[in-house]
Amino acid sequence: MHDLKTFFSDLGILKENISIKTLTSFKIGGNAKLVFYPNSIESIQTSIFYLKEKGIDFKMWGMGSNILASDDDYNGVIIKFDQALNNIEIKETFVTVGAGVSLIALAYKTCQLGLSGFEYATGIPGSVGGAIYMNAGAYKHDTYEILNRVYVYKNNEFVWMNKDELDYSYRHTSFCDHKDWIIIKAEFNLIHGDVKAIEAVVNDRKTRRCQTQPLNLPSAGSVFRNPEGYFAWQVIDQLGLRGKQVGGAMFSTVHSNFIVNVDNASSRDVFDLINLAIQLSKENLNIELVPEVEFFNWR
Repeated sequence: MHDLKTFFSDLGILKENISIKTLTSFKIGGNAKLVFYPNSIESIQTSIFYLKEKGIDFKMWGMGSNILASDDDYNGVIIKFDQALNNIEIKETFVTVGAGVSLIALAYKTCQLGLSGFEYATGIPGSVGGAIYMNAGAYKHDTYEILNRVYVYKNNEFVWMNKDELDYSYRHTSFCDHKDWIIIKAEFNLIHGDVKAIEAVVNDRKTRRCQTQPLNLPSAGSVFRNPEGYFAWQVIDQLGLRGKQVGGAMFSTVHSNFIVNVDNASSRDVFDLINLAIQLSKENLNIELVPEVEFFNWR
């Protein structure tokens, strides 16, 4: 432990025994033995090399908005990168942005500059890195429509990868299959548009989000991908699961593809609800529900 503290002392802030509940939008999880807050991209690179060399388990962590962490303690290092990877550079229509930048903040910033492309993202919580990881989207648009290239740590080196080098589809990308690849930053190509027209779309999406999503309770956003030909909430409603509660977790009565933490839910409460929906959907409707949430520290 002393060696770790010494090593990280010039690279950022290292904290011990942090509740993972404070790091996720679900407000669920055990304790993390160590959480490291790097102060630069160089600090992230140095820490990754060091932890790999020492064989210490680590997890890159953005805003924690799409994660279901187990209630078990995590004995590795969480690298909380959203403060270090928060730069935004804009040159004409090209936007280069750190993986830790809030997707919503980026959407509003580009909107104000009259750049169109991120309107779909004004209601999606989480970081740019998370959006690239899973090809996040809404309103029939997604992240890879405007993505140009990604700066990635893989195979012990940092490289730019063009979009055409990455397999991607609905809510799935190469990063889902290569969990050791780490997204550092990305470049997007937007188009010039009318500021007022873009603002009108953004404000409409914001209103719809406030009316149709349970924003007053902790959640991880949409739980399941939409099966082909259906919306996931329709499947959950057909199964009679809207409002279904297990322990402190419940399928939201506002939007049934959200599981909300209504009463100090455990990770097992949420996990059991997810599995219940998957099982009933397969048995009764022959529809396969695939979770969107990422499971962290499950054994």
